Amino acid sequence: MSAKRNIEENKGYLTPERVSELPSSPGVYMMKNADGEIIYIGKAVSLKKRVSSYFQKNHPDIKTRSLVANIALIDYISVGNEMEALILEANFIKKYHPRYNVDFKDNKFYPFIIVTIREEYPRIFLTREPRKDGSLVFGPYTSSQMVRRYIDMVQRLFMLRVCRELPKRECLYYHMHRCSAPCIQKVTSEEYKAQVELVLKLLRGQTDELMTDLEQEMRAASKELLYEKAQAIKEKIEAVTFFVEGQHVYLQSRINADFIASASRFGKILYVVNIIRQGRMIGKRSYTASPRIDEEESGMMERFVIEYCLQSDKKADLIIIDPAFEAQVSALNGYFADTGQAGVKVGIPHDNDQTALLRIAKENAELHLAQVLSKVDNSESLALLRDVLGIDRTPMRIEGFDIANILGQQAVAAMVSFYGGDPDKDNYRHFNIRSKETPDDFAMMHEAVLRRYKRLRDEGLEYPDLVLIDGGKGQLHAAADALAEIGVSLNVVSLAKKNEEIFVPGRAEPIVLERNSPALHVLQRVRDESHRFSNLCYNRLKRKSAVESVFDDIEGIGDKRKSIIVRKFLKRQTIERLTVKDLTDEGIPSGIAEKVYNSLKSLYNKSS
Repeated sequence: MSAKRNIEENKGYLTPERVSELPSSPGVYMMKNADGEIIYIGKAVSLKKRVSSYFQKNHPDIKTRSLVANIALIDYISVGNEMEALILEANFIKKYHPRYNVDFKDNKFYPFIIVTIREEYPRIFLTREPRKDGSLVFGPYTSSQMVRRYIDMVQRLFMLRVCRELPKRECLYYHMHRCSAPCIQKVTSEEYKAQVELVLKLLRGQTDELMTDLEQEMRAASKELLYEKAQAIKEKIEAVTFFVEGQHVYLQSRINADFIASASRFGKILYVVNIIRQGRMIGKRSYTASPRIDEEESGMMERFVIEYCLQSDKKADLIIIDPAFEAQVSALNGYFADTGQAGVKVGIPHDNDQTALLRIAKENAELHLAQVLSKVDNSESLALLRDVLGIDRTPMRIEGFDIANILGQQAVAAMVSFYGGDPDKDNYRHFNIRSKETPDDFAMMHEAVLRRYKRLRDEGLEYPDLVLIDGGKGQLHAAADALAEIGVSLNVVSLAKKNEEIFVPGRAEPIVLERNSPALHVLQRVRDESHRFSNLCYNRLKRKSAVESVFDDIEGIGDKRKSIIVRKFLKRQTIERLTVKDLTDEGIPSGIAEKVYNSLKSLYNKSS
């Protein structure tokens, strides 16, 4: 299908007030500012529906509101179908580089192998910041140890140089037989380049071709009676074979494929590409994106696949993406066919091996995203949070509260403590709620906050710099009322999960930060940890209650004796060596002690 067929440009521009005049057909829209500069480009199945969505009142995404505030004109091109819209969008973004469109950044903190093919005598080295000077880049790899193994083998077998500049005389590497010394013309340019080609085949995973080349070279040397040379090549073949067999073979078929998975959190999206050549994983690449407006992940996946394929120096026969993006497969294949890249095929996993490889890519994406997020400096994030909230001090110590219960039963409040942006688990606390047996989160939050800070007040202990409540205005007011009741003045805010809105006492409107804001990330970490801890405490309480109920049917065991049993005997190692005498020594009559003993042993056997 031709990319230009059925494309009809609509002349003239629309102002934001006239978006209802847009057609309902597929197309590409271009947002322009007052100077006529294109600031955002997007595609849509329905131009009218998609563009109108940007202008909804009180849009929940702060970045979208920022974009809308700068839109003066809207230009558009209607096309015949979604695939044509995808082609135009990709071409226009590449041409205009609008500032609000997402930028996929290759992550730099993983080790790469560089081969400087533009130099007369290319060198090989490790780096964590790939250069853009025409050199070939391989990786990223999971560890620098793996990279050094590669480079060490290349030096031993193919004797490529590692020096930054050619020295005027041979160095130690030459005498160690780890460099062919082009600096003193011990090797011709043609011979050196032939060795470089073999190295590139090794790094690209083209091991079958590499072995064929080496075997042909070995036979030729034998034919010319150059037995020492033939023996040296044979040793290369054995070393390469040993090295390759050390790599795990993931697929029975010897396919060349790239498996792409994504993970998103806190307004960032990270893509991992697992690179499979001849059925073996030879490396992976990692990219991050920070969407500048609220965008669907399906559309971002489309654009990422296109950009990755345009930039990649390792062309794969097949691109495998998550089945969640299956609807994008047809459009992507149509794009590559219409842009003269029919050799690129996009699909979803079709067997267990491919599903397993995609799962590995997904797990790596989650791990790498956590690593990316951890790069944000805590001190800068806390200072930014101070400025955002307008409080008088940097919130070095933050205490976060959450409530866990089912219909008010066995309710527990959890409090976590963070210092300098990191969990301070020694200062975690939990409170078994006493005041309510009906579902009233506000009253439960009031009780927990009051008990915590009344104790700090009475004991003269240090207060936190910030208190974070999990919830909205109701929970915040309950906490503020509790503090007022005991005469304690603290900085207190709440974080509502639905739109990540920050509520502050005395402010009518919530604070809404960009999803990739480091200040928001601090609050989210505290909130998520308080939620995890409250669930943990609740489950412990529920288990304890269930265990206590085991003794309800034993006549003669009241609350006092039940408390003794739970406190002194309800541990696996204690039950394991428990005797009836241990129970009678605590004042439990012998006949009742026999029944308690049997119940405890029954609990132990069920848990074993």
